[in-house]
Amino acid sequence: MHGQCPIGKESWYFYQQAMANGKTISEKYTGLPNNILNIIKPVYLELCSRDLLQKCLHGKTQNANESFNSTLWRRVPKETFVWLKTVKIGAYDAAIQFNVGYMGCLTVFEKLNIEILDFLH
Repeated sequence: MHGQCPIGKESWYFYQQAMANGKTISEKYTGLPNNILNIIKPVYLELCSRDLLQKCLHGKTQNANESFNSTLWRRVPKETFVWLKTVKIGAYDAAIQFNVGYMGCLTVFEKLNIEILDFLH
């Protein structure tokens, strides 16, 4: 992983800075205690099983919550400040599209008496 970071004395990454200056890195983190590792290891090994990993080969590993969050943040980007009302409207719109698709928007337009042109049907 260190090879992915910029190299040289001016690097923002401490490891690469140390390497450029000829210093050795002493690890401060000793890792998890053995009793915790013994508890976690069976779960880790199960998650690494060939059968489970085989299911991830098609790339369809995003869960429903991540997918909804993506739908919401496309409407209301997290990087831009908006009022609560805007977030709520974005969340309502995202929920409609996530659950029903774009046809759900047509239903909302009809309820609001917004005329839908014939070519949209």
